[in-house]
Amino acid sequence: MKPDSAAQAAPLPRPSGRPTLPAGLVRWLHAVARYYPVALILLLWELCSRIGLFDPLFVPALSDVLRTWYVEMFVTHDLLVHIAYSFGRASIGFAMGATVGIMVGILMGRVRAIESFVDPLISAIFPTPKLAIFPLMMVFLGIGDASKIALIFLGCFFPIVIATYAGVKNVDKYFIWNARTKGANSRQVMWTVVFPAAMPFVFAGLRTAMLTAFLLIVASELIAANEGLGYLIIFAQRTFNPTLMFAGVLTVSTMGFIADRLLQALGRRLFRWQEQAER
Repeated sequence: MKPDSAAQAAPLPRPSGRPTLPAGLVRWLHAVARYYPVALILLLWELCSRIGLFDPLFVPALSDVLRTWYVEMFVTHDLLVHIAYSFGRASIGFAMGATVGIMVGILMGRVRAIESFVDPLISAIFPTPKLAIFPLMMVFLGIGDASKIALIFLGCFFPIVIATYAGVKNVDKYFIWNARTKGANSRQVMWTVVFPAAMPFVFAGLRTAMLTAFLLIVASELIAANEGLGYLIIFAQRTFNPTLMFAGVLTVSTMGFIADRLLQALGRRLFRWQEQAER
């Protein structure tokens, strides 16, 4: 009996000799490799503490800090309560700053009278350190959440309004003229042409504002608060508890890192069309 001719024509695949990893695992390894500088710093921290380069009374080992973090997070839940307070204040202030900042930035870019009125105010107030006017906010709004949210709102408003204004001003006039010739009114031009074209600038401002929100919430809680991550850090410093203090610092850094990466991922998904157009 003769073998099949098609089977004779098609040679059998040769084993490559190298194992093939699943595509999902490869993507995960690539993502981890992107953050090797952070892992390197943490490893050096642990090694320097273990060999005695750092005084454990002032800079405890990373493993001790993580142990304290675990206890405060999952055993006593104290850290979780402080995270909720800080994240809630930062989220409200950021949302308010983003909403008002985007609206004002769009109006500045489209209405000359508003631009002439708001632009000098931004130039005068934006360079002022926000913490310098925080005591004044506490006088009018008290030492509760209102003054802290107002501080975060002010810190987030300026980078968002400036980025939005720049994005609106950089929209190609040809797109606007093209929409006008096709019968689009001012509202349609705004929502279908100007705002989508300015969104990359807006997201750049949102990213800066989000990181600013984490900076200001911790700073404000260091000054006047009875709860929150800033309060936890200053309380640990005053009671000479370095592991708890560093656990709070690492929590703030991790929250900011995760929030920034999520915002970047959302931006890449929304602006995938821009990357495809550039290819």
